[in-house]
Amino acid sequence: MLLFLKVLDVQVSTVFNYELYADEKFQFRIYNIFIILILLYFINGLSFAVEYWFDARIESKKLDIGRGKSFLQIVKYLIWLVGIIILIGSMGFKVTLLIASISALLIGVGFGLQHIFNDFFSGIIILFDGSVKVNDVVELEGVVGRILDIGLRVSKILTRDNVVIIVPNSRFTGQEVINWSHNADVTRFFVSVGVAYGSDVRLVERILLQVAKEHSQVVKTPAPFVRFKDFGESSLDFELYFWTANDFLVENIKSDIRFEIDKQFRENTVEIPFPQHDLHLKSKSFD
Repeated sequence: MLLFLKVLDVQVSTVFNYELYADEKFQFRIYNIFIILILLYFINGLSFAVEYWFDARIESKKLDIGRGKSFLQIVKYLIWLVGIIILIGSMGFKVTLLIASISALLIGVGFGLQHIFNDFFSGIIILFDGSVKVNDVVELEGVVGRILDIGLRVSKILTRDNVVIIVPNSRFTGQEVINWSHNADVTRFFVSVGVAYGSDVRLVERILLQVAKEHSQVVKTPAPFVRFKDFGESSLDFELYFWTANDFLVENIKSDIRFEIDKQFRENTVEIPFPQHDLHLKSKSFD
């Protein structure tokens, strides 16, 4: 382009200083366009370099994938924010006046969009404290699912029904959340069963332990155990405790165990009683 201008015998400085728009407080010249393009190219390149660095750290497992991607989003937002401020300043605007105006606007908008801001800051809190991470199995308001993605405002959870639900991040920080994957490779669960009075309780214990130990998804260590819970109204109540690493599909494991318990009880003539209630009727004679 410079060679083309030289052929036409046009001064480069004249072209670059040509005013496209001007008033008392602001002038926009052609060189401002080139500055904008250069800054945009630099910002985009810097953003790409940061993303490449984060991806390399994630692949080398030096950084958790969920926290890494969330950090990356925040860093990219900051890069673009600083870049846009520099762009505006290069065009002749007073950046301090602009920031003050935007701050006043955000305060007014914040009252109407406080839920969105709450979700946003909750996402930052989750990012830094690491209470929940990508691939964690959590229970939130009775819904169990695996966390697929943690964004700055919302997170995605895959339920056991293979349905993806979008959860605002404020629900993670403002409500009780059960993290089944937190600080443990395996999680303990139990299955309850009642047998008829008069049953051989040691036989029941052996059957329950055998069923748990033979299931492929039940870990050997810690070993399953049986708890004689109580003498119920119509049954002797037991609980079979076991550990599994597949906590996401634990309801299927519980179902398998119940099927096998029923089968073993039938083969060993152990009776599972029906609920029973005694009803006493009193008759009153009238003279």
